[in-house]
Amino acid sequence: MEMELGIHVFSVYRQLGKEYLVTLSKIAEAGYTNVELMGFNLVSNSSFREVYPALLVCRALREFGLTAVAAHDGPIPGMDILKYDWSQTVSYYDALDCRRIVLPSVVMDSRDSALRLAEKLDSLGGRMKRGGFALYVHNHAHEFLPSGDTTLFDLLLEHTDPEHLKVELDVVWALRAGADPLVLLEKLGSRCDLIHQKDLSHALAGQANMLEAVVRNGDQRLPLLELYEKYSMPGDFTNLGEGCFPFDTFYERVRELGHVRYALVENEGMSDDEGKFKSIARDLKWLQHYATSAGSGAAGSKQQ
Repeated sequence: MEMELGIHVFSVYRQLGKEYLVTLSKIAEAGYTNVELMGFNLVSNSSFREVYPALLVCRALREFGLTAVAAHDGPIPGMDILKYDWSQTVSYYDALDCRRIVLPSVVMDSRDSALRLAEKLDSLGGRMKRGGFALYVHNHAHEFLPSGDTTLFDLLLEHTDPEHLKVELDVVWALRAGADPLVLLEKLGSRCDLIHQKDLSHALAGQANMLEAVVRNGDQRLPLLELYEKYSMPGDFTNLGEGCFPFDTFYERVRELGHVRYALVENEGMSDDEGKFKSIARDLKWLQHYATSAGSGAAGSKQQ
């Protein structure tokens, strides 16, 4: 299976929040054909789904030559996922033929909380599967907090059916957690066909593991917002190729493994509008060089 490339639209969330359809067109102009959508407008603290009807977005995607391969959506982290009304969410993405729903973040800080969450995710994922959708979790760093001789992330996976819960692995957040993304991908196998790709600042080379300080300071149970405000900075990440992520060895092995379907750029830089679109265009070219078998493959087909 040839890996395809795309972009998580969070990369341009400021622009998206101001001019949603225009921003989608500029993503296409930057060379992308695959996009991962998001349900939240972080600029106005509202829902894109409530403002932009599915039919309108479907037409725009078709016009711009874009395919929605996944979407970040769902309840606010910490809200009970089984009490959230999923019907409108599922109906919206069904109209876009976008059948991978990704929880952007999940809250767990102990073994008990991880097991409770696993039970709920397994139930929700089963319902999603029966409806023709796949449920994913996207990681940051806190999911890898230690619990005895394992991690919360491992507990979550061990207590959910792989057919009910899949993983969108953010490979650089895994590094920030002190984990080896290749080891994780080998372990996850076909459970992980989506990855997020950013680059890690040279300033963090050799000291990427933020969880060591979290555990040392006893901050495991800080609210997520406070945790990341204290231990992570916007400058932790940079444009692809400007940091210390080992693209060559990483993607050589990813291609050998063969189960990653989409590698999605996630650019968290703070440049202005013009600079941002130039950055994501360069990111795509950089990722094409390493992620495609010939080093010059297309940005992604329209197959899903």
